[in-house]
Amino acid sequence: MATDPAVVAGAKQIVQRCLGLSKGQNLLIFADSTTSELGSIIAEAAEELAIQSTIIFVPIPLQRRIPNELDLSLLAQGAAKEARAILTCVNPSPDCLPFRHRILETQWSARTRIGHMPGGNLKVLKLANVDFNKLIADCHCLEIVLARGRTLELVSTAHAGTAHHLKVDIGGWERLPVASDGVISEGVWGNVPSGETYIAPIEGSANGSVVINGSIPGLIIKRNEQIVLHFERGRLTYIEPDNPTAQYLQEKQIKQAMDKGDENWRNLAEIGIGLNPAVHRLTGNMLFDEKAAKTAHIALGSNTFMGGRVDSAIHCDMVIKAPTIIVDGKTLVHRGRLRFMESEWRESYTQVSLLESPLQAATSVARSGTEAVSQNHLLSRVLRPEPGRVSACFIGNDETSKLAHGLYGLLPRDSEWMEISDLFGSSNSDPDTVRRVLHLVWEYGLINYR
Repeated sequence: MATDPAVVAGAKQIVQRCLGLSKGQNLLIFADSTTSELGSIIAEAAEELAIQSTIIFVPIPLQRRIPNELDLSLLAQGAAKEARAILTCVNPSPDCLPFRHRILETQWSARTRIGHMPGGNLKVLKLANVDFNKLIADCHCLEIVLARGRTLELVSTAHAGTAHHLKVDIGGWERLPVASDGVISEGVWGNVPSGETYIAPIEGSANGSVVINGSIPGLIIKRNEQIVLHFERGRLTYIEPDNPTAQYLQEKQIKQAMDKGDENWRNLAEIGIGLNPAVHRLTGNMLFDEKAAKTAHIALGSNTFMGGRVDSAIHCDMVIKAPTIIVDGKTLVHRGRLRFMESEWRESYTQVSLLESPLQAATSVARSGTEAVSQNHLLSRVLRPEPGRVSACFIGNDETSKLAHGLYGLLPRDSEWMEISDLFGSSNSDPDTVRRVLHLVWEYGLINYR
């Protein structure tokens, strides 16, 4: 096994913490010629933890043919169905994207956890050796903002000091974000190691420009070779200047889509925010770069695998250094530094003004049918942003979420209407408190009123 302690620790973190495996369980690793050493090290780490591992080597030429020309072998499919966890340690080439989707989007079993590591190498293992508790907390802070927010503005700055503004609609519950914290639950998939939160903006909504000053796939951008991307109605209209960076992007990414007659490559597919402090420098490998703390990234092309509606031959991430991100007029990130204010996004019911609330005059409420769950007597809205992804957002701060849990539990499960006045006595809360808490439960989409 590799002797670098950080590599060994990271490999074990992926097996135990990210994939949640324990003694006696089994792990299936898909690898190819670019990742054989990485796959072997992870397999050895698993064996040291008494976790059985199997590596299936899929040559890159074969990946290019799956699933359009042929499918995974029955032997590989059988192994995937039996595995408690699957890890895709394969190359990140755009023309192998359908192969990766074949593995990620198949529900092999209700309990299978799938870790995704396209372009992984030994350095990526060091990214897993971080303070997971802080990383998880930061990812989910951003998740609640992007879930509740309606408009997002990404501000980037060219080396000459010119500010560029890109504005998008993020839906306000209509389009859900992904908190990719690297900890994968049963029956879902996620990037490992991770440290980002991202969202697919509403199609057709992006307008403005953005400076790409960090990296694109395969290239670290030099200070004097930054590019500016211009968008109208959700689609890239032009890139300036025509410098080596723009030419590289055209040749390595855009041309692959255009050669297939794919015009959806122009779609603004994603906006994401990196949070992993273990990424100390950009490399041109998006598995690293899009996770880097103090960065944001956008992507062109496909977003169907993250809750979007556009399919494309490419998904091309591009990194922006020192961004400022504003959601609904509130600064979330300033020059790359997280500025999350809990009071703005996980507010107390005491902050609700009944004079401005429709719940002030409402007489009845009913469950909306939107999925909710209670954890430790705290009410959350369940988020399913894409196939195989499940998360949850607490309703307000802890005190509010606890009160919401009590009120929501009193409502009929069949979505029948209940008089609000009946909740006053049953909940042991005063009428104004009941209406304020109900207002937030309604804002999270869990109830209707009349």
